[in-house]
Amino acid sequence: MPARSFSPGRRRLGRHALALAGGVSASAVFAQPRPQLVPPPWRPPQLQVAGAERPVRLESLKVEVEVSGGVAETRVEMVFLNPNARTLEGKLQFPLAPGQAVSGFAIDVDGRLRNAVPVEKARAQQVFEDIARRRVDPGLLQTTLGNNYELRIYPLLSGKTRTVMLKIVEPASLGLDVPLAYAARVTAFELSLRFPGVARAPALASAAALGLVFARDLRGGFSAHVRAADIALPTLPLSLRLPAPSGDSVAVTTEERDSQCYFTLELPVAVATAPRALPRRVQIVWDTSASSAGRAFDREFALLDAYFHRARDVAVELVRVADTVSAPDRFAVVGGDWSALRRVLESTVYDGASHLGAVRHDGTSTEALWFSDGLATYGAPWQLAFPVPVFAIQSAASGDPAALQALADASGGRAIDLARLSRQAAADALLRRGTELAGVTALGATDIVVQSQSAASGRLVLAGVLTATSADITLRLRDAGGKVTTRRVHVDARQNPSRLAVVQFARLTIASLEGRARLNQVRIREIGTRFGLATRETSLLVLELASDYVRHEIEPPAELRDAYERLLAGAAKRRTESDAARLAQVVRRFEERAAWWSRDFPKGAPPPLQVAAKDRAAGGALDELVASSRAMTAPAPTATAAMAAMAPALARPARPAGIADDESVGASSERARREGDPGAGDAAPTIGIALTPATDAGATLQRLKAAAPGDRQRVYFDERRANAANVGFFLDAGEFFIGKGQRAVGLRVLSNLAEMDLQDRQVLRLLAYRLQQADEADTALPIFERVLELAPNEPQSHRDLGLALAQAGQRQRAVERLYAVVTGAWDPRFADIDLIALTELNAVVEKARRDGRPVDTTAIEPRLLKNMPLDVRVVLAWDADNTDVDLHVIDPNGDEVYYGRALSYQGGAITHDATGGYGPEEFALRIAKPGKYRVEADFFGHRQQVLTTSTGLMLWFSSAFATPQQQDRRTTIRVRSERGERVVVGEFEVER
Repeated sequence: MPARSFSPGRRRLGRHALALAGGVSASAVFAQPRPQLVPPPWRPPQLQVAGAERPVRLESLKVEVEVSGGVAETRVEMVFLNPNARTLEGKLQFPLAPGQAVSGFAIDVDGRLRNAVPVEKARAQQVFEDIARRRVDPGLLQTTLGNNYELRIYPLLSGKTRTVMLKIVEPASLGLDVPLAYAARVTAFELSLRFPGVARAPALASAAALGLVFARDLRGGFSAHVRAADIALPTLPLSLRLPAPSGDSVAVTTEERDSQCYFTLELPVAVATAPRALPRRVQIVWDTSASSAGRAFDREFALLDAYFHRARDVAVELVRVADTVSAPDRFAVVGGDWSALRRVLESTVYDGASHLGAVRHDGTSTEALWFSDGLATYGAPWQLAFPVPVFAIQSAASGDPAALQALADASGGRAIDLARLSRQAAADALLRRGTELAGVTALGATDIVVQSQSAASGRLVLAGVLTATSADITLRLRDAGGKVTTRRVHVDARQNPSRLAVVQFARLTIASLEGRARLNQVRIREIGTRFGLATRETSLLVLELASDYVRHEIEPPAELRDAYERLLAGAAKRRTESDAARLAQVVRRFEERAAWWSRDFPKGAPPPLQVAAKDRAAGGALDELVASSRAMTAPAPTATAAMAAMAPALARPARPAGIADDESVGASSERARREGDPGAGDAAPTIGIALTPATDAGATLQRLKAAAPGDRQRVYFDERRANAANVGFFLDAGEFFIGKGQRAVGLRVLSNLAEMDLQDRQVLRLLAYRLQQADEADTALPIFERVLELAPNEPQSHRDLGLALAQAGQRQRAVERLYAVVTGAWDPRFADIDLIALTELNAVVEKARRDGRPVDTTAIEPRLLKNMPLDVRVVLAWDADNTDVDLHVIDPNGDEVYYGRALSYQGGAITHDATGGYGPEEFALRIAKPGKYRVEADFFGHRQQVLTTSTGLMLWFSSAFATPQQQDRRTTIRVRSERGERVVVGEFEVER
């Protein structure tokens, strides 16, 4: 068998972990053999329920821990009670530490725990939301960004309990900390600790209050157990220390699964450290984003104290980064005195998103110190590369440690976690060199993954897959002086079986890939699916019924396998609409729209009696449309079909006495423009767009308006404390500063929305729309790309990105995204978005042709390529799912076009009533009669379980749409989430 080599510099090397629902190991990276740890910043997982009048409380907590083969698996079972009078949806949000992974999740269904199954992330979200709309019992656990996780639970029934179980795995070579502060107090509590296969009992710290005592387990090893009622939970973690292994003993465990044998090994390493040479020039990158406000600055300053005390004389270039990178500040540290730099850092204000990818090397420093949580929430994807060694320093519990580790590894630096290391251990990690793993080769094994290339803890941990009955693993170690030695370990396939060996391999493999997650998406998805882990590419999903798994083609858990097989065998194969049939339907509807666009509608005043009679004769189909759309179930016949049916009755009516002959004014000139007559431009109307400013009498905005120019930012920061979770606050404040000419401040304020909820595509959409409104198309693009990653199952994600690409001048990519909307198989609640996107696609194609840079349209059905210019176009979208907002346009005749009247007398048409969330709805008018057009939005209702106080509306106004004279205005406003809330958004005024 040929030897397989491994280069540690090319993989993310995992580290020992801070426990969330499990613990923290006693070893520390790049520190002394037995480093002192500081208490980790603890943020236990707690259920959050928006809009609940009374908190949903934790009634019962059961924690079971098993440690074997250097890995710990913690099973946490929580029982929640909803004391509110209505059904709610809950979110359990929590961070995991480096090295931790979620290996299981279950939720109670019909009184029994139902295990989750791994599903591709975007698909899992789509299925969850589809089933939640039917008001049944799904549960979804997914990653958000970095090491943050979110568990969505629905429904939380009024007065009822729900049980949730989590499994978390992490390294535990020398010790473990078990956090228990899930609530202040619980009615029932149970804790079990089991250490199979150990010769001596672990040492317990702070266990007296719980009465824990280890005893020999009948199955081998040691265990401890406690049960209590109505107990106040300890605020500090329960600390466990394992007996140190004797001599040079190597701990090996194996496990067979799916015809493969996995192994793990822990190798003791003698540790000696030596000081490293420090630079004369250093660059400090200081993350000043809003999420960094929770960092432990006292520990960061203590580390800088130690650094400058050793460096003595050093030139420092300070770069601060939030939504943008500030101009550098330069300092000269002499004799270790860095007081001037410290004063600047202490006065830093933390606000805005994190555009870490914008940081560049200063060109002169020979190493860089990065102080950040690693969460790159803004700008293009972070390219984890730097030309000098980077020491990435993190002190917050929530962040992206994998990205920081990858940045450090790729540059030859180190990642230092201040949340886990004592002051001395952190200083040693930064200032000293120790024994490191230089490389690994294996004969008889493959897929070798390493937890850390540092042996500072006195142990090296790795795992792999045996390709023979035994294997020889060769490790090359480099000591602090640069000397390389070799160690060989023999592994046998039947050596020390452990049920956690596979989990350890999967955990380390995911950790090795996460630092460059975008490049490793397929591999991460494959590992997560095979081993049932929640990753950046896989989520864990629970469905209620076997038929749900059959309908969505998802393999069920073992307990539903028999029922699933019976349903699958007995049911006829679902017939899905073929791509060809779906395209044919789009072509038919597009031809109906073209027929409407080609007709000449009257532009005079409608005769009241005759128009009323026509409306009664032609409006029967619309009555049905209104009734069915308000049912909020299956989509009604589209407005396109209604306008096609009504057009013959409304077009070219006989003129009664008293009606002027110029009733169809503009029709002939518009036809000339449409057919390319160069002399027709004189007939084009002049159209002005006036938007109604949002009226906000709130105290926050009033304070900003009343403040002197020099005090505005201080007022904003003062108000920010109480509005950290208020979307409307950042929207209003951002727009205020932009309107006052403080554009950079306003954009930074808006960027805070990128950090409010890392998984909330609705807030991210709203932010991107507002950036488009501010003509920041390039900044909006990465946000729309992030939304598409979160929700590729929603056509709005593709359309929004397509329009942003067009605005940024990337027309070929824009056409591809928009055509994906046209041809996609979408949920029926998104009716007519394909026609809206098709109208926009043709406008992009036409603009590219006019500019002499045509796009490639060979992949597009030729019957769908027809540009249809419009005098007036309005598109309404909103940021809340399961919500109905209606677009209303009142023309100079007083004729109101809305869901109940899809076509006006003069030919203004509106698309299908979007009642299931997001929209869009479009009003289109080919030839606009002179006069004023008023645009209104009406909040009709919602079916949300997560209640919000307001809904964001995004409106795009266009005059002379799809012509060289096109003018656009965009606006975003918020309306109260109350039925009947109706606002005037703006006006068009048409002059000829």
